[in-house]
Amino acid sequence: MEGCDNEVFLSFRGPDTRTGFTDHLYTRLTDAGVRTYRDDEDLRVGEEIGPDLLGAIEQSKISIPIISKSYASSKWCLKELAQMVECRKRKGHIIMPIFYYVEPSEVRYQTGSYGEALLVHENKKRVDDESIRKWRAALNEVGGLKGWNIKNGANRHEGQLVKEVVTKVLSELKKAYLVVSDFLVGVDESVKEVEGLLGTNTDDVKIVGIHGMGGIGKTTLAKLVYNKLSQDFADCCFLADVRETSHSKGIVFVQNQLISNLSTKAHPGINSKDDGITAIEERFSSKKVLILLDDVDEKDQLIALLGRQSCFGLGSRILITTRKVNVLHEFRVKLTYLVGGLDPERSLQLFSMHAFRSDHPPIEKMEQSREIVKIAEGLPLTLEVMGSNLSICGPRNEMWNDYLVKWKKCHIEGIRSKLMISYEELDSDQRQIFLDIACLFHECDKNTVIYMWRDCGLCPIQSLEVLQLMSLIKIGEDNKLWMHDQLKDLGRDIVSQESGRELDKQSRLWNHNDALVVLLREKRNAKLEALCLQFEDWSEYRFPLEGFAALPELRFLQVKRKRVFFERVESFFSQATLLRHNMPFITSRTDFSLSEKQLLPNLRWLSWHNFPRRILKLSKFSLSNLVILDFSGSKLTHDWDGWRHIKRAKKLKVLNLSGCERLSKTPDFSGLLTLERLIIEGCRKLAEIDSSIGQLKHLEYLNLNNCKRLGQLPKELGTLPALTELLLDNTSLRRLPDWWGIENMECPHVHISPSSKARDSLNCLTSLLKLSLNHTCITHLPDSIGALTNLESLSLRECFRMQRLPSSFKELRSLTEFDLFGSGSIELPDSMESLENLKSLKLLLLQKSVALPALPKLPESLTSLAITTQVPIANTDYSNLINLKLLLFIITVPEISSQSELVQGPMPQWIGKLSKLEVLTLGHPNITNLSLELGALPYLKTLQLFNCCALERISQIPSTVTKLHIGRCPLLTTLDISYLKNLSELYVFDSWIEDLSGRALSKDLLEGKRSKDFGCYSLGLSFFIMISKLHGLDEITGYVPLLIWGL
Repeated sequence: MEGCDNEVFLSFRGPDTRTGFTDHLYTRLTDAGVRTYRDDEDLRVGEEIGPDLLGAIEQSKISIPIISKSYASSKWCLKELAQMVECRKRKGHIIMPIFYYVEPSEVRYQTGSYGEALLVHENKKRVDDESIRKWRAALNEVGGLKGWNIKNGANRHEGQLVKEVVTKVLSELKKAYLVVSDFLVGVDESVKEVEGLLGTNTDDVKIVGIHGMGGIGKTTLAKLVYNKLSQDFADCCFLADVRETSHSKGIVFVQNQLISNLSTKAHPGINSKDDGITAIEERFSSKKVLILLDDVDEKDQLIALLGRQSCFGLGSRILITTRKVNVLHEFRVKLTYLVGGLDPERSLQLFSMHAFRSDHPPIEKMEQSREIVKIAEGLPLTLEVMGSNLSICGPRNEMWNDYLVKWKKCHIEGIRSKLMISYEELDSDQRQIFLDIACLFHECDKNTVIYMWRDCGLCPIQSLEVLQLMSLIKIGEDNKLWMHDQLKDLGRDIVSQESGRELDKQSRLWNHNDALVVLLREKRNAKLEALCLQFEDWSEYRFPLEGFAALPELRFLQVKRKRVFFERVESFFSQATLLRHNMPFITSRTDFSLSEKQLLPNLRWLSWHNFPRRILKLSKFSLSNLVILDFSGSKLTHDWDGWRHIKRAKKLKVLNLSGCERLSKTPDFSGLLTLERLIIEGCRKLAEIDSSIGQLKHLEYLNLNNCKRLGQLPKELGTLPALTELLLDNTSLRRLPDWWGIENMECPHVHISPSSKARDSLNCLTSLLKLSLNHTCITHLPDSIGALTNLESLSLRECFRMQRLPSSFKELRSLTEFDLFGSGSIELPDSMESLENLKSLKLLLLQKSVALPALPKLPESLTSLAITTQVPIANTDYSNLINLKLLLFIITVPEISSQSELVQGPMPQWIGKLSKLEVLTLGHPNITNLSLELGALPYLKTLQLFNCCALERISQIPSTVTKLHIGRCPLLTTLDISYLKNLSELYVFDSWIEDLSGRALSKDLLEGKRSKDFGCYSLGLSFFIMISKLHGLDEITGYVPLLIWGL
């Protein structure tokens, strides 16, 4: 074994790639500091994989099989692959396949040389049938994974591919380490100090201002405090980036956000700052609220959002973050907290986390690391970015010395200069994407933006990986792009400096006032690439059509406006070539006629919310290069004349019609054959999908959520071969069409049966990865749904009329997430154990009988299980779930007149056998004591006990527990926490614990709360919200909380 404690395992066929591609990849990985195991095929002895090799795969976080022409002819390679797949199912092991001059489909379906190789193994009869089955299954699974494909004759350099693979590996390793690290360096003490200033036990209104320089961690600290306090408040509001939002969209926009977040009923909206102040003071003077205003930079912003300091109800808590302490003084904020830098040891720890994926540097790098930490001056953002830069170049001394020289030179100039060095390390594509995010796309959906970047000739996937790896951006689980304020400011300053701070020469204009100035000048601008406009009242603005005509290089145009009555618009009259009905917003002083090519010929993305369809002619825009079109919130109809002009957009990939309330039927899609993402969410009147949708053979994503009048889907939708996500939440659907059993639309003689293999069902939704039918009236799934062999996520949350699952359900072997929470009294099929890739299962079982029958055996691949019922389940034993990390197991009893009605006993022993359990939420009316086995769980961090009506004592809690929450356990009167040295959070409510042995809550615990107020709705609701978020149930609605949680 080459080294130990490896992070990456390379699997390859020696004769194909050992001295070429594999050696190149291995060298680059080790140079980047990645501990890589490379098995030497020539040194293998015997037929079986030895313990060293098995241990190497088991220990690695990532396996990279380099799947070449003769890979399947090697039994060793196939055994390695089967072991990787087994680790993937059991513990989430990452597999990154490289298809080296082999088509993935040949691997997946064992055709060509792969089919021949397996036949040879079978015919030699040296391998048993079970091994052959495992090899085929492994090839099938890995062949369906996303990876890299080097094709014969492809114009792709292997060196560039190796660079991409190394970047991806580093990114995944860093992501995995930071998840495991699960803490923020040096923040605990600050959280306690801010909570102390807020005085959570007093009823007066408290305002605390958190101040410090940019990048010091103000927002991180404030959000931690806010998240902890939010559990005690029914009305909360977090306003991010107040400085930027108020400057770009106006303070009135921010006021409307505040009012909307704190209001239980819809509000009509405000039109002026003074109206907003009055509305805030009148609406919330008696309401207890929690507010976080992030990044405030002017006193006027605080006046506009908070009015007089006493305008909120007793017990309210307000947090403000700012770089300018004088803003707090001017507003007379008495309680302030200065966020200082990290001390040297904590700085070294944070730096090491990002540079080495470890809590401390290796000995040989200790001296250089301490020098770098000293330069960073305790700033968390700087430490993170510096560490991330060095993680890419690996342990090479020459690279470290170069960085040290650069950082020392800019030591005096401050944080901006240090961050600028990271920007200078980027290539041209990465710089363009960094600047786009800084100026335009912060908190935008990555899956949409990449279409524009790709069409502009950039490389978005690899560039985003690099930016993420260097900590210049983050990408959330919702795929939203995020950038720190300091980095946004850096990017915008770079754009401004590149133009010599002249607006006319600037490449991007994100401030709508600046954008309007440039348009009004009517001066040709060949530099401007992106323009953002926003109008509160159109009658205030006049600019000529020539303003748009003078922007030949514009690739992104965003226009946001408030809705206005058309009658008001028509009251203005002027001549304009762009207008169908006259309006002074856009005018033309000449009679010239603009050709389509003259108006925005390079436009890739047109985003015009509330598009004035009856006023503005779309025909004058050049749509030849358009890839993204967003008409959200517009009053469009299916027969609008503009659709025929949109068909000229032959490159269109994304069409967003969200919130188009007058759309009762979708338009004819026949001219939009390149479309890949179609979003029609929230179109309340939409009742019909045009059959032409069946022509969209490249469509990958279809979002029809919240189209509440949509009761049926066209059969043509079932013929989309590329569709991977279909979202149908909150529609009126009662059934899904039997797409997988119908006759092929294009080849009527071909009949698709549930047992057909995916490769034969060429025109069915066999590419589907995610299907969501939450909150619908659907009663059953079609029997042929088993044809969805690639389906990974199926959500049927709160489908109360759901009656059964089909027998073909067992065929969904790729399923990783299954959500049945709140879906009636549906019974799980006996074949559940066959879903060997299932990771997450959520069940809320509503049953009127005395007891539920035993659930079928569940697959041991599960890592998250949530079960809530109103009655006990017979013969419960899930001890086979050895990989379970999160468990919610709650049995509620709707009406109990006395404790004597309960059959009491100890906690189910099987829970104590779940050795990997990290989070346990237990609610059981019968248990009197927690079993001793619970105390032996080595990884348990969070223990929540809820509605344990008979629980009298807790024998032992694992010493690893950091969070202990106890709610509605009326017989529990004593609790010993003295040995819980890691405990940082303790909640006790609706319980009569008198004897609490252990540390003083106010001093040693990060957070400690106790209440005997049994039946307190607000505390019960807070507990419910906390549990729901922890187990991914935070979107449950309606009467489910009342029915199941007793709230």
